[in-house]
Amino acid sequence: AVGVMARVPTQELRDLEVSAPSPAAPVEVEVCKPELTAALREIRTQYESIAVKNLQEAEEWYKSKFADLSDAANRNHEALRLAKQEMNESRRQIQSLTCEVDGLKGMVRARG
Repeated sequence: AVGVMARVPTQELRDLEVSAPSPAAPVEVEVCKPELTAALREIRTQYESIAVKNLQEAEEWYKSKFADLSDAANRNHEALRLAKQEMNESRRQIQSLTCEVDGLKGMVRARG
């Protein structure tokens, strides 16, 4: 700080001392309460707007993901239904072939 002060020309320091209010003079600190209130109200409005937008985006994302998962579940359900149907058809074919083999075995025994 001393180095900085040494670099400031002496005349500029005197000008600053003259232009600065003396400590004895009362300094009016005017708090612009209505302006501060308006600024805070504006910040709150912006914050609420952002919060609403974020909530809407989150809901849209959720609905999109829910729809994707519902579609996947429906596809999987359909694939499972088809697999069960195919399995039942294969079971019927096995039963039919087993009966046919048993019948042929009976014919072979009857001849032999």
